[in-house]
Amino acid sequence: MDRLTELLFKYSWPVFAKGELGLAHRPAWWVTVLLAAGLAALGYFFYTRLGSRMEGRTRIWLILLRGSLLIFILLLILRPVLVVTSVIPRSTSLGLLIDNSSSMQLSDEGGKPRIEAVRQLLTGETALAQRLSSSFHLRAYQFAGELGALPVTAEAIDLSLLTAQGAVSDPGGAIAGLLQETGSTALSAILLISDGAANRNQASGNGIEDLLRTLRSRGIPVFTVGVGAREGPPDFELTRITLPRRILIGSAITAELFVRRSGGLKADRLTVEISEDGRPLKSQNLDGRQLGESGDPQPLTVEFSPGSPGAHRYSFRLVPLDGEMTVENNVLDSLVEVTAGNPRILHLEGEPRWEYGKLRFSLSKNEKNVVLVSVLRSADGKFYRQGVASGSELTAGFPNTIEELFEYDGLVLGSIEANFFTYDQLRLIEQFVGRRGGGVLALGGRRAFSGGRYAGTPIAEILPLEIESTREGAEERVAGFKVRLTPRGRTHPVTRLNEDRGLSTKAWEELPLVTIPEQLTRLKPGATVILEATAAGSNSNVSGEGSAVPLLVEQRYGRGRTLALLASDTWRWRMELPSANTSHENFWRQLLRYQISTAPSRFEVTAERDVYQTGDGVTLIAELNNPALNRSVMHQL
Repeated sequence: MDRLTELLFKYSWPVFAKGELGLAHRPAWWVTVLLAAGLAALGYFFYTRLGSRMEGRTRIWLILLRGSLLIFILLLILRPVLVVTSVIPRSTSLGLLIDNSSSMQLSDEGGKPRIEAVRQLLTGETALAQRLSSSFHLRAYQFAGELGALPVTAEAIDLSLLTAQGAVSDPGGAIAGLLQETGSTALSAILLISDGAANRNQASGNGIEDLLRTLRSRGIPVFTVGVGAREGPPDFELTRITLPRRILIGSAITAELFVRRSGGLKADRLTVEISEDGRPLKSQNLDGRQLGESGDPQPLTVEFSPGSPGAHRYSFRLVPLDGEMTVENNVLDSLVEVTAGNPRILHLEGEPRWEYGKLRFSLSKNEKNVVLVSVLRSADGKFYRQGVASGSELTAGFPNTIEELFEYDGLVLGSIEANFFTYDQLRLIEQFVGRRGGGVLALGGRRAFSGGRYAGTPIAEILPLEIESTREGAEERVAGFKVRLTPRGRTHPVTRLNEDRGLSTKAWEELPLVTIPEQLTRLKPGATVILEATAAGSNSNVSGEGSAVPLLVEQRYGRGRTLALLASDTWRWRMELPSANTSHENFWRQLLRYQISTAPSRFEVTAERDVYQTGDGVTLIAELNNPALNRSVMHQL
């Protein structure tokens, strides 16, 4: 069709589609009107007066035929032209960006590496670089984390710097860098050549969508040339890791590995190898079927225990599978500070009960770091104290100043009523979590939650469950609840009763029944249920056998976290199981350690992000707090 159009009308159809038709000679409108009137008068004279003997149909056809001929002759006289807009050679600039990251080494362009296909595109038969240079002032750059200029001559571009060795790829940052380099230069367009495998999308602090909107407002189009297979190579990629920045020695680290599957590669089992400072630490099998078909990164959980105190670099490596095209993206590192301090937790009880004694006993067996300071009210104004550092500590039962309370890292509130505290002390507890970053654990009991009249107090504000203002039968004890793990609880650090999660799940199933004095079912928006309980038998306070109620719930509040454990007799897990069973000790040890795991120290140096890749800039933040934590000095390095 294009050839026929070109044969008849000199130019091909795409030229007509881009151009505009016009006339070289444009007579005045009155000349056109007079000419049309004259032609109409001639037609009337010849075909009405002189051609009266002709039949009507013949006369009409002759009028149409000769009229068309006259119009065609008239158009030829007016000289029709085709106007096509073109760029004046080298009057404007064109920005050329070429991806130089390591993913451009993949050989999925007809057996050739992607970077070689780019070289062939620019210098081969198409000679794209030469053609662009003839029409534009070409400004060529390669990018792989940083933007690097490519020398351009009238004949070609120097491609010797295209080595495909870059560790990261940031198309958005490359476009932002090009705009900064060109400044006020008249930039006609941007041509981006990349495989699209971006592993950094900073774009100078903005998203790439905002950057493209800015370009659109300035009238600068962005044209892209894709390189490589459209569906991506067969690959498993470790995209990022989430794990705590600091942990107490003896605690297990729970890390989430986000893995992306692409190119149709599947595996029922993945193996991750964990090393500490270059020394092999652990190998763990993961369920590859959890990755699904979406192609988005999915979290997989691994657990391990640090070897010694100090700052350690942990490397996570996915063992390559058969058919995996690239293995460079299977490894990520992260830094974790393993501390050997002695954090202090204040446990307050308003009445003697088994839970108090068995909690202390469990920690005394195998806990070497956490110091549990216990205060038991034995009578009005009289307190039994254990674990205090001096005889003057906590003589009034609870701290009265913010400096005293902030010396602790965690707070456990047992069965004690809200009226025991002054309103100022209740506000101190709220500040202890929100500003200090400490952890508060509320335990179930006869005088806890609604039974302790905490509704409407600052304590109700920080807890992860809604507390009712009144509760009928506050003294009633509801026994016979079977504990079970929630989906989040299956991988939560608190629920790790055994290093093998399968054996840990079995241990939870074997635990004795517990008592829940009060059922709180309304969760706050940010709350997460770690453990839930089901009624093992019918009772008046439960809707039916098998119905689940929250048992252990947590949420973030300010800088700290709060937890609510609604059971009042976890001591049964110690008393009703064989002496060799350590489930009770393991649970409480991990619960208290987790409660204070995010509490900040007096002086801290942290990185702005958890995980960095090669070529990333690192921002260190040093924070120094005074005893009341109402003033801190932060400095970025």
